[in-house]
Amino acid sequence: MGRRSALGLASSFLLLLTLAGCVQDHPRPLGVIESNLNAEQRRARLTIIRDTAAARGITNGVLLAGIAQNETGLAHCWSEATWACQGPDSADCGGGPVIAGAGDGPCADRQGGLGMFQFDAGTYDDTLRREGDRILSVQGNVDAAIDFVIAMVIRSVYIDGVDTAEQAIAWMNSVEVRGARQDEWIKTVTHYYNGCTPTGCSVYASRYANYTRGLETVWDEMGAEFWLGAMAPSCEPVPPEGRILDDRDPCVSLGGDLRYWRTATDAGYGGSLRWTRSIAADSPSNYGIWHLRFVEGGEHELFVTTPLAYAESRMAPYRVTHAGGETRLSIDQTTSESHSLGTFSFIADTDYEVELGDNSGEPSSDAKTIVLDALEVVPVGPPAEPDAGAGSPDAGTIAPEPDAGGGADAGTWSRPTASEGCSCRVAGTGGAPARLAPSLVLLALLGVLCARRRRAR
Repeated sequence: MGRRSALGLASSFLLLLTLAGCVQDHPRPLGVIESNLNAEQRRARLTIIRDTAAARGITNGVLLAGIAQNETGLAHCWSEATWACQGPDSADCGGGPVIAGAGDGPCADRQGGLGMFQFDAGTYDDTLRREGDRILSVQGNVDAAIDFVIAMVIRSVYIDGVDTAEQAIAWMNSVEVRGARQDEWIKTVTHYYNGCTPTGCSVYASRYANYTRGLETVWDEMGAEFWLGAMAPSCEPVPPEGRILDDRDPCVSLGGDLRYWRTATDAGYGGSLRWTRSIAADSPSNYGIWHLRFVEGGEHELFVTTPLAYAESRMAPYRVTHAGGETRLSIDQTTSESHSLGTFSFIADTDYEVELGDNSGEPSSDAKTIVLDALEVVPVGPPAEPDAGAGSPDAGTIAPEPDAGGGADAGTWSRPTASEGCSCRVAGTGGAPARLAPSLVLLALLGVLCARRRRAR
């Protein structure tokens, strides 16, 4: 299909859109917004959306861009839509405010959605407590939108056969603009993103038409070559020297309702981590998986990071598959920034996984935070017998990434030494790692109580 003039589409224009927030249970009010982005700025913004989506496995980023087009005309900063409300300040806006929705009352009330995708949980403070400061950056706003739309597709009544995040991503990648599954996508967006349902919203037809128009506008503006040229990064196998897989690695996947997996960017290896709440259940409701495949077989020790600024679970449940079968263990995430899961044998060119679930046994009423951050894989020996299991911790430290940022905890964790142990309980195949001596437990707990930074609820 022909590509529309990007310059013509980039001129100032008026959009009918909703400005209150993307998780309302009722349809949002309509407003009018003028976007001041020029052609070059729009292309840059659309490229961020496309590439951020691709990094999460969504090679059909135009779906996200269509929503942003409708919500704010791709504006993220108040300077790009100066008559809207002014939200909190952002470095991505030159230290100025992000755009804030004006459909929930006077700007002085500090309500309405924030940023390009208009996240809204009430007041600005309510929204930041729920979504985190990441939504004040362009990249973080897109990341949060990706989390939301994956969860939206999973629960959509218009889409069949999608129960996991992987299935949701595959389904989104199969949507064709002006073709197969676009109708189901637009119905899903209108219902779950806007809150306007076919039977409970008198303006449903116009909302459906607006989201259709937004999707087709950004598709025509950049063309199929731009949108379909995105390549999702592949999950690379573990090289002989081992490697670290942080929470944003292509080898890491999140399962369950992604609305309950939160991202923090003020702690964690490489400047970010994911967290969810504990539940008391036999099976996990939300879970994360590090997928492992090895270039060379052999014994490897596995270490996980649990930044103390967020770690609250004392019984975080891990499951490790290895050449000897499967090992289940629980970790007290509050005792250290890092823990050894044990030493296991792996066979080359075979798929393995390390899973962290939310079913720690700690009741949801306690609201204990369970952290998923980095997994380090360290080779410790040649291939062992197939039934070899967990073993001893290894002394040493992990060198921080040269460009790691995101807070005092980013990229600075160390592996536990042999004297520290790993504070875990093991069930299944493999031996039990050494336990902490009572005096060391007391010292560790005192250190946590003195140094811990409590995050805002």
